[in-house]
Amino acid sequence: MKITFDIDISQPDQNSLIAAIGCDAKGLNATLNRHAKAALNEYLETYLGRRVFSRGSDFLEHRLALLIEHAMEQKIPNDAGISRLFQTTLSASRTLIRNALSKYRYQLQSAMNGSAKALLETVTWRADGGFYQAQVKAANLIELLNQRLVADDPTLKPIVRLPDSVGTFAIDPNSYDLLCAGFTATPVAR
Repeated sequence: MKITFDIDISQPDQNSLIAAIGCDAKGLNATLNRHAKAALNEYLETYLGRRVFSRGSDFLEHRLALLIEHAMEQKIPNDAGISRLFQTTLSASRTLIRNALSKYRYQLQSAMNGSAKALLETVTWRADGGFYQAQVKAANLIELLNQRLVADDPTLKPIVRLPDSVGTFAIDPNSYDLLCAGFTATPVAR
């Protein structure tokens, strides 16, 4: 079924939306269409009795799962982006993302695998330290990768944050090789 509609949004509100969503003016319409699809899916599931929640956190987790699936193009969001959308602190956003990924793990498997693969394919090799370096804005992605390491080979080294950095992480070469194989990522050369 194809559903289209028009909505009036003032220029100041458009500017606020651009800042909250993290897009540019040119992409606002397409981005809002994806968000509208997530919202409509949320309503339809409620109307059809497929989702009945009694706690506010359940609503938010389900909403975030739908946003990841439809609006965020199957990518795990970063904490700051969710804070802007949900008006929450970074730690509350991190918890919301973690809970949504856990509760809706099968629905969001494609997003988790795709985000992990994309990260693994964009690391850089640090010959001076003998490790791969990753710039990561989504802390839950590191948690996902470390969970995979524990499940596949708990003797390997975990991914760790580099000292004096917020989002720079070190990945041991053996851990990196296992993760690349597990997520079918093309390894970055050493």
